[in-house]
Amino acid sequence: MLDQLAARRRSVRAFGVLMTALLVLGPAFDAHARRRRPRRAKKAAKTTIEIMSMTKGAKIYLDDKQVGVVPMEEPLVVTPNKPHVVRLQKRGFTPFVDTIRVKPGESREVEADLVPSGGILRLTCNIRRAQVLLDGKPIGRTPFDGDVAPGKHKLEIVAPGKKPESKLIDVRPGEALKFDIKLVDLPKPVVKKDDSLLGKWWFWTAVGAAVVGGATAAALATREVQVNPPQANLTLNVGGN
Repeated sequence: MLDQLAARRRSVRAFGVLMTALLVLGPAFDAHARRRRPRRAKKAAKTTIEIMSMTKGAKIYLDDKQVGVVPMEEPLVVTPNKPHVVRLQKRGFTPFVDTIRVKPGESREVEADLVPSGGILRLTCNIRRAQVLLDGKPIGRTPFDGDVAPGKHKLEIVAPGKKPESKLIDVRPGEALKFDIKLVDLPKPVVKKDDSLLGKWWFWTAVGAAVVGGATAAALATREVQVNPPQANLTLNVGGN
């Protein structure tokens, strides 16, 4: 019995020593293992430009290359410490252009709301290459797609042999006007037939003949008739029988 008790005491003492050793030497072993483990390289932060704009549909260019359209959720990854040209443009709006240099790992926000500058006029017509006039001045031919100054204008579309079409338009900055024009043929001139005596061809023929005859008779009546007197044929003999 005493031997069993002594054996248990020795087992408990040995277990305590082992636990103490683990508590003391464990951190040292773990630090050594971490020193031998290869370190992972930290990922470098991206250098980006984020476009903030409310002009939907505007095209986004980075260094003269189109990279997207507003709205654009993803930022543009750029080369750090290098100047980059950011340009936004849309028809009917003043373009936005800026040169930006971004530091390594930095993210730059660019606010680029475009200002409306003019309107867009689009015309289709059943006659190709019909002349388009704005306030009396030619601006192109159909089909037409061009920029127009804002305000009220008189629009005319003309073509040979067709009835001109005109209308008043109100052009607003940044907006597009679309029209489909139908030109119709000019009406043919109406010639009224004259059934009276004055409309008969033979009447005017007879009148013409009478006029010509009367003019001839008058000319003969007024012509002077010249009569040459007879010339005498006399012979004079001198000194003879």
